[in-house]
Amino acid sequence: MVTTSSILQAPRSSTTMLGRLSLMMFLQYFVQGCYLPVASLYVAQTLGFTPRQVGIFVAALAVGPVLTPFLIGQVVDRAFATERVMAFCHLVGGVLMLALVAQTDPWPVIVIGTVYSILYVPTMMLSNSLAFRHLKDSDLEFPWIRLFGTIGYIVPAYVIEFWWLSGLKGEELNQARGIVFVFSGVAGMAMALYCLTLPPTPAEKRADRRYAPGAVVAMLRQRPFLVLVVVSFFIAMIHQFVIVWYGPFMRAILDTGGWGAYEQSISSLGQICEIGVLVVLGFLIKRLGFKAVLLLGATAYLTRCALFTLVFSLDPPPVGKLILGAAGQSLHGFCFACFLAAAYMYVDRIAPKDIRGSMQTIYGVFVIGLGFFVGGLVGGEVGDWFSTKVNGVIHYDWTNIWLVCTVFCAVCVLAFAAFFPKQLPPPSSEPAEE
Repeated sequence: MVTTSSILQAPRSSTTMLGRLSLMMFLQYFVQGCYLPVASLYVAQTLGFTPRQVGIFVAALAVGPVLTPFLIGQVVDRAFATERVMAFCHLVGGVLMLALVAQTDPWPVIVIGTVYSILYVPTMMLSNSLAFRHLKDSDLEFPWIRLFGTIGYIVPAYVIEFWWLSGLKGEELNQARGIVFVFSGVAGMAMALYCLTLPPTPAEKRADRRYAPGAVVAMLRQRPFLVLVVVSFFIAMIHQFVIVWYGPFMRAILDTGGWGAYEQSISSLGQICEIGVLVVLGFLIKRLGFKAVLLLGATAYLTRCALFTLVFSLDPPPVGKLILGAAGQSLHGFCFACFLAAAYMYVDRIAPKDIRGSMQTIYGVFVIGLGFFVGGLVGGEVGDWFSTKVNGVIHYDWTNIWLVCTVFCAVCVLAFAAFFPKQLPPPSSEPAEE
């Protein structure tokens, strides 16, 4: 039995190392926090995309790992230092963000979003992998490091909405929203420079190197990993479905009360909750085990979508709608920390030492790549089914949009509870067999 004293007596990383990795996570997610909460709202209202085009655009932001999973994993495990790969990706990605602001037609925006995702999304897995390489007790210390990424994601909402967009409404607000991509581009280039100062994380050279993707795929024969991958794919679809429609949905709620630009700050409630959950995530995993924590995260997705379904079906006064919507958004903290972050920790736990980069990247294909990509397309199609255009204005049936997602969540929760084993394999210190 794991005791509190044994947890506290485990080896610890130095304060300097924790600080350097924390700043890395802060900048990594500051870049994303600038644009992601309102990206779909920007293309829908500022650029006039149809619901299907909104879904395609959000899917494009997740297409990167679908195209480059083997390349990125092999580059990091076999050839170049992780921090240098991250620096290159962030530098070019920052330039693309600045270029996106000048685009107004759907397909140039979608193409830029696709190329950007090829560069940015893999850096999320690489930052995790780099942190795991330099932490002495990743189960306990990684959640603390990762919470600075959450803080970085939150900060842009208040900088942009309470400074740049303060007091703007209507068309003036729509036209000013492009500033989020400028902030993201500048932050991305700053992150590129900082990556060059990170602890050296070279490829781990071994005389008996194996083809890493093949070894990872072979691990799908292990039931825990197979179940996690399959359920994660569908949870990722749900996660991206929410990203597709959160901005327009929250804008619809705010319009009922005549409120201005608060979509990002309300979105940050989820990240604020996430901080609290990440603080205790390591202890939760050690005490309760991975299955209980992952199941809690999946259930949070279900509850979140159910609350969104009630906003317009119950039709309370504007303040009531805002409370329901904000409560659902707050559950993002449990969704992300207890499922997505915990899942990455589980993958690191079972990964053979010499293929950890590939293991993280290929798992990312199912979570951030295929699942997010398909989720964007499905979200766009569902929005198209439950929307009507009247006098040039698109009206959404939010109750049915979120009901579809709620039913899907329920299936995922039941499947995970039934098939994911409670007992997990011990940490892997030797290469897996082919």
